[in-house]
Amino acid sequence: MPARLVITATASELADLFGLSAVGPLKPRYNVAPSQDVPVVRVSNGTRELVNMRWGLIPHWNSDPAHEGFVNARSETVAEKPSFRDAFRSRRCLVPANGFYGWMPGKPRKQPYLFRPAGGGVFACAAIWDSWHGPAGPVETVSVLTMPSNELVMPMDPRMPVVVGAEHFAAWLDPTDKQPAKLLPLLEPYPAARMACWPVSTRVNAVANDGPDLIVPIADPTLPARTPTLFDEE
Repeated sequence: MPARLVITATASELADLFGLSAVGPLKPRYNVAPSQDVPVVRVSNGTRELVNMRWGLIPHWNSDPAHEGFVNARSETVAEKPSFRDAFRSRRCLVPANGFYGWMPGKPRKQPYLFRPAGGGVFACAAIWDSWHGPAGPVETVSVLTMPSNELVMPMDPRMPVVVGAEHFAAWLDPTDKQPAKLLPLLEPYPAARMACWPVSTRVNAVANDGPDLIVPIADPTLPARTPTLFDEE
C-alpha cells in the first residue's frame, strides 16, 4: 500500500502537464506521508485548479472526530464501497508525484526503494476527494487509488498507485461523468518498463526526515539477489 510520496515538480512543470492557468510556488518534498497536505488537481466550476488537501480521505457523512482517514482506495471496489462511491462519481482528482517508496522484506529491517518514471517526470496518480466538516471546520481530504502491482513493484508491495495517462486526464477529472462503466477502464496497469527503481537510505523510514539525500541510490551488498534493476527509456 503506497504510503510515502516524493513531490518535487515545479509550479511551471505542473502547469504545463495539467493545463493549469496559475500555480503558486511549490516546495520540493521527499518524504510525504499520510495526514500531511498534498497537491491535488481537480476541476472546479469548469476550470482545473491545484489545491492542497490532507492525505487520508474522510467521507463527508463521517461523524467520528477521531477518524484518521483512508490513505488509499482499491480501484477494484472504489465504485461500490460506501466510503468511496460518492466521491468516485463526483469528486475525482489527480495527485502529482515524482515517485513513491516501497519496502523490500528483510532482516533486521526492510529495505526502502524509490520508484519513479524512467527518465524522470511525474506520475499522475488517480485519486478521489471529499469535504468533511470536522470539529475545527471544513477540511478537504484525498485518497490515492491503488491496483495490483506490476512486476517491478511486486517484490516490495502487492499494491501500487493507479497512474492516469495524460490522454485520460479530461475524462477522469470531469465531475459531470458519473458512470463507473466509462471511468473504470481508464484505470490501466502502469508498465514496469516505463519505471525505474533503486534502494535508498533507511532514513526515509522516519517521517521527520526530508531532503534530496533520501532519493539518492545506495550500494548495499546485503540486498537479496532479486533486487530489481533500473529500467531505462529506449
